[in-house]
Amino acid sequence: MMKQPLALVPAVTVSNGHAQLPPAGYGESPGTGTLAQAVAAWVRQGAAWVHVVDQDAVDGSGDNRRHIVRSGAHLQLAGGISDDASLHAALHTGASRVVIESSDLEWAARAVASRDERIAVAIDVRQPDAADAVGHLQHAGASRFVVTDTAPQHHWRHEDRHLLAELLERTSRPVMARGGIAHLSDLHGLHELVPHGIDGIIVDHALYDGDFTYAEAVTASADRFDLFYWGPPE
Repeated sequence: MMKQPLALVPAVTVSNGHAQLPPAGYGESPGTGTLAQAVAAWVRQGAAWVHVVDQDAVDGSGDNRRHIVRSGAHLQLAGGISDDASLHAALHTGASRVVIESSDLEWAARAVASRDERIAVAIDVRQPDAADAVGHLQHAGASRFVVTDTAPQHHWRHEDRHLLAELLERTSRPVMARGGIAHLSDLHGLHELVPHGIDGIIVDHALYDGDFTYAEAVTASADRFDLFYWGPPE
């Protein structure tokens, strides 16, 4: 049986040049270091992609673009990319892909019209017009979506996964899912949507809180999916 491609992507939040490092082992607390150190730690665990959230750009207090350098993994940069200036700056970092905001739908449509495959679009699965926004942006030229569930008490199961499935029906573009993953069972639930367009899962808090390790996430997925479809940068 041919395996389908699936990227398991650890998330790193960077603020004022500092990033949280993954725990060294069970029972260990996450440390703090540079973004380069955080990326290197995930690469050692086998990650080919790392999702980087620029928290200062999200907060409007600055940015960490100078820390986005080419490394042993592909970097997917997100956070505060919502106008021409921030998009231009993000595309000129070492990031392999940038994730733009879709709160200004018309600006996002103009941005993806360039057909630059390095641009993905962030969609909140709970926004009222999410399905229509996906359809509109695909028509405009979007090549990929990053769909997030921001509800703190929900996971990708039951009605949450149903919302994601509805979005997948509206696009033929690949989708990464982020948020709501607290247990390996949440990963298993998302696995069922891979045939419908999910090709990446971004995992954040669970990897830092000790709920499971990156190696355990890989083990839970490797028997069904090709986790090495996207190799590290050459």
